[in-house]
Amino acid sequence: MSMYGYAVTFHADGTTGYRAIASEADLLPGETFAAEPPAPTLADVSAALTADVQAWLDATAQGNGYDSIASCISYRGSAVTQWNDDAVAALAWRDAVWQAAFQWQQDALANPPSTFPTSQEVIAQLPQPAQYGWVVHAPGSAG
Repeated sequence: MSMYGYAVTFHADGTTGYRAIASEADLLPGETFAAEPPAPTLADVSAALTADVQAWLDATAQGNGYDSIASCISYRGSAVTQWNDDAVAALAWRDAVWQAAFQWQQDALANPPSTFPTSQEVIAQLPQPAQYGWVVHAPGSAG
């Protein structure tokens, strides 16, 4: 397909979607034509940030052998000291991360930046796991 432009869809939640098209004849109902891809909206950036933050939380827990951050936190109160310690640290860290991420979104909504940072740039500014007692260890180890 020789790219001609973009079919853009504006969703009710404020996010946008787009796809490359060869001609305006390829537009579907509800789509509009654009010569360039649309700039991301705050809703687009927030949606991506939410998914990327959750993936970061889950990947960190997976590094210690848990299925996800939720799985890790489910070990709170475990008789196995390392699992309980991981759960306590993960719970405190997860709460701090989401509070900071939601605050970033509220600040961006109140005062939108001229260009949006990447999710990785925002994540680098969020609370880090070691600040909450998270210890990286081999899966299943005693720490």
